Amino acid sequence: MSREDENPEKKKEERTMEQVFAIAEARRKKPGAQAAELPPPEERKRVRKAYGLTQDGMAEALGVHRITVSAWERGAYDPTGDTRTQYLRLFARMKKEIGEEANQEVGEE
Repeated sequence: MSREDENPEKKKEERTMEQVFAIAEARRKKPGAQAAELPPPEERKRVRKAYGLTQDGMAEALGVHRITVSAWERGAYDPTGDTRTQYLRLFARMKKEIGEEANQEVGEE
């Protein structure tokens, strides 16, 4: 028995090739779509602390674990996807609040 047979409500929707291409095009990352650059790890930590936010507080605001925020600030890895967009918006707001203007505005994607 296949997985589709196990759950008849989750049958794969049949799509035309035009629909497949339209969906792929809509979701494709276009050059320059992620215009806002992430700050260097040490800057991430400095601004968070200057704003008066703990790693726990940052994690709670973004819906991630404190260890994730710590890894971003160490440069172990960077936020991705929607979390990246939210992080960049929060970072820009924190910089503005502490009297440092963010270099780039982060818009809707």
